[in-house]
Amino acid sequence: MTPAGRGPVAPVIRLGPVLYSLARARRLERASPERLAEEQRRLLVRLVRHARAQVPRYRALITAETADAFRGPEDLPALPTLDRIELQTRAPEELLATGFTTANTKAGTTSGSTGVPVTIHNSERDLGYLRASYLSDMLSSGLRPWDRMAYFRVQPFLRHPLERFGLLRTFHIDTSGTLDEQVEAFLAARPTFLVGFPHVIASVVEELERRGVRYRGAHTVQFGGERLTPTARARVLGHLGARGHEVYASVEVFTIARSCRRGALHLRSADVVVELEQEDGTAVLADGSREAEGEILVTRLRSEAMPLIRYRLGDRVTVGPDTCGCGVRTPIVLAVQGRSEDRLRGLDGRDFHADFLTCVVKDFREVSRMQLIQEEPGRLAVSVVLADRADAPVTGRIEAALRKAVPGFEVTVGAVDAIAPERNGKVKLVKVIRSAEVADTP
Repeated sequence: MTPAGRGPVAPVIRLGPVLYSLARARRLERASPERLAEEQRRLLVRLVRHARAQVPRYRALITAETADAFRGPEDLPALPTLDRIELQTRAPEELLATGFTTANTKAGTTSGSTGVPVTIHNSERDLGYLRASYLSDMLSSGLRPWDRMAYFRVQPFLRHPLERFGLLRTFHIDTSGTLDEQVEAFLAARPTFLVGFPHVIASVVEELERRGVRYRGAHTVQFGGERLTPTARARVLGHLGARGHEVYASVEVFTIARSCRRGALHLRSADVVVELEQEDGTAVLADGSREAEGEILVTRLRSEAMPLIRYRLGDRVTVGPDTCGCGVRTPIVLAVQGRSEDRLRGLDGRDFHADFLTCVVKDFREVSRMQLIQEEPGRLAVSVVLADRADAPVTGRIEAALRKAVPGFEVTVGAVDAIAPERNGKVKLVKVIRSAEVADTP
């Protein structure tokens, strides 16, 4: 893998690399499993050898013999994992390939919803594929060249040349602004295609409803970045009269999975290799041969400037075989259950994942939003925003269902008007607040 584009990253989007990568991505979209496996293996071998030869971190952790013997996904367990803490604390020079620096790459920083914001550096070629994958996601979700796209995020995207001709026009809804500012920006943009955090879009829709404004100009909403209850999702799409699509992606590794026209969330097997780490530390390859659950490890196949191999994204995920029949023949992400660190603690000091409790609450159709908060072991406070016309006693039924799910826990459920987002605009579904004494509980 030869470094390219070592000058400063372009201040505007270059269409050439994007269109080239888009054509390649679209060709692989409906490739056979055999063709995808061949492409995945070829890119993975090239990536591992590039990382070992060019990146100081991997040069120190992967022997020449291991790199030479590497043949494909089945050999990944022989390689080290990379987590957020290491990505945050290591100097960029240790993670960047030879010829790449912080000056000739483009930095992208995560929202910090995990409490550990990290920065990834991309080359111009990396960015060409990143932008192509985003465009491919939106085209597959129904984006049309003449659409007005509103994207909800803190930082704006770079402009692109086609906007001068009225094509693929983008409008930034700054999620760091007040709700009133977001609503006014939304109405001024008159978007037909929406992209962003579900809870942020839901807040805008709820405010439109409160004002008595019925906005029917959007035909598609592409959700990503967090989960939304089925009730809240239906409310957003019902108000807008739009279709909904899902994208599972991150700043670090681009798109991991995207929903098809039937709603199944297919892995992007030509772009990433996914493993699921089990409780005993072993990893299962998410190849669709069987259903598997665990903490996701992602290898981004196209990352020349700062290779990410076996990156610990921090999510618990379930992946199963392709049973969709839509024509995209890759494994399906059955559930993104939550952050791997979303662990509640019992009175006996044992920790357990909270995803099964969020499912208990989500099953109540009256619940529009929710948040589970634990400040002490064995205690759980649940806040729920109820849908219109929900009966007040539903909180008691939720409380009883949760107590049945976790016997011995002290559970309280309260209805609230709103759940405050974090500074990045996301709502944490499970929020564990531990004092020093609680954190040290054996």
